[in-house]
Amino acid sequence: MINVNRLTGWMLAVRWAVLLPAGVTVAREGAQDLARIEEETMRHFQAILRLDTSNPPGNEKLVVDYLKQVLDREGIETKVFALDPQRPNLVARLRGSGKKRPILIMGHTDVGMGDPAKWTHPPFSATREGGYVYGRGTVDDKDNVVACLMIMLELKRQKVALDRDVILLAEAGEEASTKWGIQYMVDNHWSEIE
Repeated sequence: MINVNRLTGWMLAVRWAVLLPAGVTVAREGAQDLARIEEETMRHFQAILRLDTSNPPGNEKLVVDYLKQVLDREGIETKVFALDPQRPNLVARLRGSGKKRPILIMGHTDVGMGDPAKWTHPPFSATREGGYVYGRGTVDDKDNVVACLMIMLELKRQKVALDRDVILLAEAGEEASTKWGIQYMVDNHWSEIE
């Protein structure tokens, strides 16, 4: 489970960490903008939590398809790379001026196995109760995937002039074996995430 306020705070903290080192001045959002960001963050978070990517077998394609649809709709460049078609990795890129080296933000899309009998709420229900969201992946690692997604969306929507590329890697297979995700990307597609 994750506290609802922690997710939004994490997303905003990561966003500022990306922007400030890049030398970008960003105006403070008004309450209306923050409410919009919080609502959208929670909508994506719950949608992704409801996708069963238990590893094994993984089936991270469910999350990659969701992310790709959202990013493509916003006009953000995406590529999909896979050792196994059901276990793909997604790379999204916002291009900057190239004055500085790119920055990589990432999260993994699989979750560990869980015994549903030990859960108060079904593990893929993304149930909200008492200020918390319950589900597999709430803190490992779909919260980070959604925070990275929102960073990419907001940088694009606000037309931030970046002095470096910002690269999102949503990688497969972290829970049981890195061969599907980061190891595959490093060995075969390093130039996409360097």
